[in-house]
Amino acid sequence: MDRNTPKDKYGYAFDPKAVANLRRIVEETGAIIVISSSWKCMGLSQMEEMWDVRNLPGKIVGITPNSVSDELLVNADIDSIELFHIRGEEIKEWLTRHGKHVSHYVIIDDMDNMLPEQQTLFVQTNPEVGLTEDDANKAIVILNKE
Repeated sequence: MDRNTPKDKYGYAFDPKAVANLRRIVEETGAIIVISSSWKCMGLSQMEEMWDVRNLPGKIVGITPNSVSDELLVNADIDSIELFHIRGEEIKEWLTRHGKHVSHYVIIDDMDNMLPEQQTLFVQTNPEVGLTEDDANKAIVILNKE
């Protein structure tokens, strides 16, 4: 995101280079998109609308559930490492519910709060730079693995 880029009702426009790198991933792998980022707070229909309005690549087919509930926070063992893998847990839950036809996936995020078993499928981006060409190359390799 560049603060000099235009702003619309969804906020600042995404970096064009990052969008081009996402487009390349989608085109070279046929990937579909599940949102696990904080953007999911908009809800699926708003995410789909933003994707369409901004002419973003790929198709959003879902958003991960929120695992941070009041019950989780009240009952959490603060010393438990699982509390720090919340996004990974959300991805695991989405896959449990909807992923029976998912053969390959990649997780692209700037936060490393994935489960240990997800690390080989995880591409960590720099939050100040976004999705780079190198990140896209790594994602494509993961998605095209036989």
